[in-house]
Amino acid sequence: MSERKNNRGKIQIMGDVLALATAGIKKTHIMYRANLSYEQVHLYLGELIEKRLVVQDVSQDGVIYRTTEKGREFLMYYQRIAEFLEEPEVFSAPYVSR
Repeated sequence: MSERKNNRGKIQIMGDVLALATAGIKKTHIMYRANLSYEQVHLYLGELIEKRLVVQDVSQDGVIYRTTEKGREFLMYYQRIAEFLEEPEVFSAPYVSR
């Protein structure tokens, strides 16, 4: 079975967008930094706003997206899960026969 290490899943993309939006960011910057198409960023931002993980702020610079407190909580749990899923370190123990 082939591995698909380069393809991100929905949760990972949402985590990437939330991480980018913690300090406030424009939609085009999310597109480029998260490597998403316009359609993808539009869909993900819509879902994140609907779930109240991101808010849309209008400023004199344009529309800025910011991660909410609920979104930061999501990020905290997402990072914990990612830590659990990291590859275990390979170690050599003297009692393990080869």
